[in-house]
Amino acid sequence: MKEKVLAVCKSVDSSVDFSSTRLIEDGLIDSVTLVSIVTELMDEFGIEIPYEDIIPENFNSIDAMVELVKRYV
Repeated sequence: MKEKVLAVCKSVDSSVDFSSTRLIEDGLIDSVTLVSIVTELMDEFGIEIPYEDIIPENFNSIDAMVELVKRYV
């Protein structure tokens, strides 16, 4: 699953170093990129990510995104 989440993120913005564990804190992902990642993850996995789960902690790293997706698949 980690590979699929990483592929989705790279398809949204291939210039970001997604190996970082501080994607949002370090400003590597802006709000527009975040919304695109959320949309693509929902489409790819056929899930709905509630608004209240769209918080920095859930998108600061690929591992955090994987854990978020696992909650809804």
